[in-house]
Formats: sequence, structure tokens, C-alpha cells
Amino acid sequence: MNSLTLTAKAVRNSVIAVAASTVAFSGLAFAEEQADGAKVERISVTGSRIKRTDLEGSSPVTTISAADIEKTGEMSVADVLRRSNLNTFGSFAESSGSTWQSQANISLRGAGADRTLVLLNGKRMPGSPTMGGTAVNLNTIPTAAIERIEVLTDGASAVYGSDAVAGVVNIILKKGFEGLEVSATGSNPEQPGGEEWKVSAVGGTTSDKGSLTFSFEHQNREIIYQKDRWFSSSTNTLAEKYSDTTGVSAYARNFLDMTTFQFKPMEACNNDKMVGGGHVYDYGDGDFICGYDYTSEAADHAARQYTAGYVTADYELSDEVRFEGQGLFSRNETFGRYAPAAGWFNVEAGQMDVQNYDEDGNYINTTKNENAGRAYYRFTDVGTRDSTTIDYSTDLQVGLIGEHENFGWDATYHYNLAENSNYGTGYVHRPTVENLVASGDFNFGPSGNSDEVVAAISHDTLAQDIMEFQSLNAGVNFEAFELPGGLVGWYFGTEFTEYKYTSKVDAESAAGEVIGSSGSGSGGEREVFAVFGESILPVTDDLELNVAFRYDKYSDFGSATTPKIALCYQLLEDVVLRASWGQGFRAPSLSDLYAADSFSADSATDYRLCDLQGIEPSKCTSSQYDVTRQANEGLSPETSDFYNLGAIWNITDKLSTKVEYYNLSIDDVITFISLDSLLKEEAKVGYGNLSEGEIVRAGNNPDGKILEATTPLVNGNGFDTSGIDFNLTYSGLETTVGDFGSTFDLTYVLTYEDEEYFDGPVNNMVGRNGLPEYRFTWVVDWSLGDHGASLLTQHITGQAETTDPTTFEKTGSLPSQTTFDFSYHYLASWNGKFAVGVRNITNEDPVLDSNLAYDDSLYNLYGRTYTATYTQRF
Repeated sequence: MNSLTLTAKAVRNSVIAVAASTVAFSGLAFAEEQADGAKVERISVTGSRIKRTDLEGSSPVTTISAADIEKTGEMSVADVLRRSNLNTFGSFAESSGSTWQSQANISLRGAGADRTLVLLNGKRMPGSPTMGGTAVNLNTIPTAAIERIEVLTDGASAVYGSDAVAGVVNIILKKGFEGLEVSATGSNPEQPGGEEWKVSAVGGTTSDKGSLTFSFEHQNREIIYQKDRWFSSSTNTLAEKYSDTTGVSAYARNFLDMTTFQFKPMEACNNDKMVGGGHVYDYGDGDFICGYDYTSEAADHAARQYTAGYVTADYELSDEVRFEGQGLFSRNETFGRYAPAAGWFNVEAGQMDVQNYDEDGNYINTTKNENAGRAYYRFTDVGTRDSTTIDYSTDLQVGLIGEHENFGWDATYHYNLAENSNYGTGYVHRPTVENLVASGDFNFGPSGNSDEVVAAISHDTLAQDIMEFQSLNAGVNFEAFELPGGLVGWYFGTEFTEYKYTSKVDAESAAGEVIGSSGSGSGGEREVFAVFGESILPVTDDLELNVAFRYDKYSDFGSATTPKIALCYQLLEDVVLRASWGQGFRAPSLSDLYAADSFSADSATDYRLCDLQGIEPSKCTSSQYDVTRQANEGLSPETSDFYNLGAIWNITDKLSTKVEYYNLSIDDVITFISLDSLLKEEAKVGYGNLSEGEIVRAGNNPDGKILEATTPLVNGNGFDTSGIDFNLTYSGLETTVGDFGSTFDLTYVLTYEDEEYFDGPVNNMVGRNGLPEYRFTWVVDWSLGDHGASLLTQHITGQAETTDPTTFEKTGSLPSQTTFDFSYHYLASWNGKFAVGVRNITNEDPVLDSNLAYDDSLYNLYGRTYTATYTQRF
């Protein structure tokens, strides 16, 4: 056995003994006989289809074991991965009332969830139809069945195809389980809401010919309302100026005169549901408005009920052929609540009473509206907008695996069906409202509308998203000839994949007639044919070369060719160097190409209007605006280059370290041009001169208020990011009070260079709000007999609060956050296990800006949370 293999195994032995180990194995293992007659295990490593005899290859792989998951006290895959320093800038979490409220994902390197490929047992998981097929919903994957999670942190399109631009997350479920294990877990935050509990069972049996493993779990989590957290509930609601409040919406009971473009409160503002029963704010620029406290009824985190079953089996059909099959079935239901529907509808002159104020904010009188305009109205009579999503996921895989001496083959059929439905109540039908206004039957007075009118204008919404995925792949592996370092391994394969995507909404929502709702239907089909090959060449005893190549042909937009080359070199007895370079691509999703126009209320900061009102940029706050988002059938695929340089040093038998440098460059990025981006471009080129998209201001005046905007999906120029991953692991410190081990993992982002706006200047954005320069995780483990404990420290460095809209310099500062989690377990003599823990021991709030807003991709609002688990093994 060559020294490279020996050193890799030495590194492995020191690293996998503690949390967050850097390497691990996956897939089917089989044996190879050496010259001395000993059996050497050959295993699969994420990022390669060729089985090998050592674990530390030419590409970096980080492993999160089942034990590591237990230490966090988290109950879902998404919550576990969200903690990882590799999830550099955070990722989407469940959000109450959002169309994505049941979804959660991971974004490696801050490159976006749609550029992170997720595998289940080494096979591609299709993207969630709710997210347009662009990213995998991690909430469909059970936690109880997880054996480990392997994270490949360099590009892997040459091996796996589209989406593996920033890396791969391979979730490996249990197999070959013997016996029965049942477990119950509960968590209780100190602050209201968010309580969780979960029950699960894992069982199985094995024989000389095969094995059967199954699992079942059910999880329940309570809703968290905005009013139950001091930072998400409203503040300073009775202030004179609207800009001095938080949690208050101008979508209350206000009238926008479409001749003068001035806001005025309606007489209907005098209602108990409005702030202060009719409090009026100075809105700036001579406007006065009524306000509504949306935090009084809205929720932040959705309630969730999750049920999943998993079964896997393998059977030896002959000495050389094995059958493998698995099925995963899950139901994910969430409940979210928004404040009552708010939106605008048209009003003719003389149809409502409005309140008039002088420039000092003194009430003058109440008159009929002189001109036609828009009523910006909060429909409190209809009640809150409640959203229930029910997501069903079915995943089936069957395959045959054969081997004969140094030749092997495999063939797999994979079927996945995701059916997601969103049921909404409390919405309002705009045409009916406008008809009732025209007929005089709509009551604009403080007392509100009758039950008959409320019933007539109320509308229930329905959105259904379906993705059907089928894949057939086959390949052969063999060893063809010998180099000085050993036999050369080869793998050649082919894959055929079919996607069918359908998105449907109720007819009124599709026509843009529903107040408080958005979205339109779409759909499409795609077929992908791919051929690929890979080889591991042991050039010498100390140098290994890995090459891969893939060609993908798409039925709807074109093809992509992606190569990869990687090296692993034994520099010294205890030092291994590695390097990899590869190209990648991301195909435009079916929703990117074919989705109908969708309507959204996007947040943006209109610095121009603030400047006209004398508000300095640092105090200019964001507001919501009506935005139409447009897909683009002319999109091209994204392309990327990724290279990685790493060093692994086995300092002693107990101490090891790893340093990896990564550099990712993505071209032709598929992205919506945000309204903020359009505003920045407008500031440079002037109103009406945007290269893409559109902003419509009141009176078509460059100084007018924003009425609406259109943001298209385009291929942007791209962005570059680079950084360093550092790991230091120590294990096996034996003392009289127990054994200790420690693992430290750091990701430091050197650059994140992106356009300030579409086709605008490119700057390094590291350190801006939501883009922390570094984050780390530090785990200290202790064990003594049947007792064990861990202290997990997580740190996210501080960031600038805002960016100057002209110079793009960072201004203001947000503090760093450090949280501590503690867990303890005891192994009982009757095969039982008790575990208790505390998450966020010091009860840290999310990092808040001056408007009490926080980045929910980076931080959570649970606060100090107590956990307890009991597990019984039979």
C-alpha cells in the first residue's frame, strides 16, 4: 500500500473521531484482496463515482455525522445545515404567510441555493416545484433516517451535471440496520412560540443475502407571532413622523390623489383596528397617512407538521449481482398568518370622505375626494390572511449493481413526485370591491362593511405546484492498465432524465384580480441526455490524478460540456497537498423560462425620494412597492470555473489540520433584477433610461413616488467569490475526569465581487449587511464511561449596516453574534439513552439594525431553548 493511502488513513483516523470530521465514506462497500491476502475495503466518496481504498481524495469533503446532528438538538435537516459555516451567508428558512412558507434550503459559499446540488444517497434530488424547480426543499427529508451528511465544497458538474456549481450536499440515509430504535424529543423556547416535539422509530434486519431498513417520524412545531418578540413587534406607534416607527404599514386606510399625487387619510381611518384608533402620521413631502400595525396579527415562523416514512432494502441475487431499492414518502404541512389583506383599488371622484391637514399636521376638515385616485385599504373586516400548505413527496429508487473481478456495473431507475398545494383564506377580489364602490354599496366610513359585503369581496386562493421527475442511469467501472502507483480506475456512464413541471393558481389570482395575493400559473417539460466519464490515475506512489468529463444535452435550450481535473500529492509523510479545477453550469429552470408574469410586493429603498425630502441616506428606510416579475424564454445557462487548493497535515496521532483555498467565478448569472438594483441604475442613467426593467413614478415625473415596477429575469454578467476553509481537530486527550476532543471549523471569505446593479460597477461586497467576512464553529467534546457532553460555539462576525447609494462605501456597523449550545447524554444499562441540552445558552437575539430588522437567513428568533430526548434500542 503506498504512502499516500497510509497518510490519508492516518488523517481519517484522527479526524472522524470527533464532531464535524473532514472526511467520510458513502455508498456500497466491497473488498479487494491485496498481495498479502488481506481484505481492503473499497468505498464511494461524494464527488466521484469510482470506489477507492482511502477516504481523503483530491476534493474536499466535510462530514456531519448522526452524532453531530444530535449535539445541535435540531430536529430538521434544514436547521442542521443552516448552522454550517459552509452555508456562508445563510439560507432560506420557513417564513409565515410566504408562498415559500414550507420551504428551506442551503446555499454553499453564498452562491445561492439553486447552485448547490442536493443528493439523496448519491442520487440527484429534483428541485422543489414551489421554488420553481431551482432548489431542493430540505424539509422533505427525514432526520431520523440520516446516517451522515457529506458536503463536497468544490464544483462537481463534471460528475453530477447541472446545479453543482458551488458544491454538493449528499444526504446519506441508514441501511443495514439491525434491531429497533425508538426516540422522542421535545424542545421548549423560553419565549412564546416555536415549541417542537418529534417521535421516530428506526428498525431493520439483516441476513447473509441482504438487509431491510425502515424508519418513521413525526414532527410538530408551533407558530411564532411577531408580537411575541420585542424586536419584531411594532415600536413608537404614536410617533408624529411615520419614519420614526417600525412595524407600521401605510397600507391602512389612505387615498392617493392621482392628479396631485398626494396621500390623505380616509375618514375610515377612525377605526379601532388602525393605529391609535385613527392616528395620523406625517409621511413627508406634504403627505399625511393613516397607519396599521401589521405585527399585531402576523406571524414570522410558520407552524409545521411533518410525517415521513423511509424503507430501503438490498438483496444478493447472485455472487456478482445485488438488488437495491428504496422509498421515501413525506407529508409536510405548514400554517402561516399574514395581517389582513392590503392593496389598492380605483376610486372615482366624490366617492369617499378624506381628511385634510395643513403643513404642520393640524386637522382642517373632512371632504369628498376631489379627483379620481387609488384607495390604499386594509381589509380588516375580512380578517387575517391564513395560509396552509400541504406538500407531498414520493421518492422511489431501484437498481442493480454487479461486479466481476475488476469490472463492475450499475443501473438505477429513479422516480420523484412532488405535489405542493397552498390554500389561502382572507383575500379580497378587487373587481368586486370596485363594483361595490361604484354602486355606492361599499362603506368607506369608520364602522366598516356589512356581513353581506364582506362575504361578496372575500376570496380563497389556491396554488398547486407539481414536479414529476424520472431518471434512468447506467455505468460501468473497471481497471484498465497499470501506472507506477497502481491500477488505473475508470467509470463511464450515461443518464436520461425527464422533468414535467406544472404550476397552477386560481383564475382570479392568475388574472391579477386578488388583493393580498400574487402569482400566475406556468409549466413546461424537459428532457436531458448525458454521457460522462471519470478516471483515477495513480501516477506514482505519491501522486494521484483524477479527471472527469460530462456532456449534457437539453431538449429546450442547448447543451453543456464540463471537465474537471484534480490532484492529490503526498508531500511529506504526514502532509498531503491537493488541488482541483473544474467548470460547471446551471441550466435555467423551467419556471425561469416559462413562468407567467407574477406580482409581488418587494421591499426597496428609494434614496431619490429621501433626498428630495431631506432625509439622509443612512436614515432612508425601505418600503414595499408593487412589482411585476417576468420570466425569460431566451435565457442561457450559467457557466462557472471553480478551483480549490488544499493542504492536510497530520501533526500528531491526535492533532490534525486542514486548510483549503477556494475560488468560484460564475458568468451569465440568471437573476431577477431587483427593484433596488433598478433604483441604483436609475440614479446613474436617469428616469426612463433603464437598460432592463421599468420603474413607473407618479405623473411620469422623475421626482414622483414609485407607483409600480417591472423586474425581468436576465442573464447578468456574473460574480466571483473566494475564501479559505480552516479546520483544526484534536482528539483523545485522556484525563482523570474524562476524555476530551475539540474541532474548530472556520470559513473566511476573501472576496465576493458582484455588480452593484445590472451591468453596473463591480465591487467587493464582503462585510456588507448579510455578507459576513467570516464565521466559525467550535466543538468541545467530553466523555467519561456512559456519560458524554458537548459545548458548541458558533460565531458570525459583524457587518456594515448600510451601503452609501452613490459611493457604495459601507456605513454603520452591526455587531457580531456568538452563541453557545450545550448537550449532555447518558447511556443506560438497558440500552436506553437520555439526552438534554440548551441551545443559545446566553439567550442572544438576532443581530438587529437600527430599524429592528434582522437577516433571517443568518439568524433565528428562538432564543434560549431547552431540549430533551429519550432513545430506546431493542
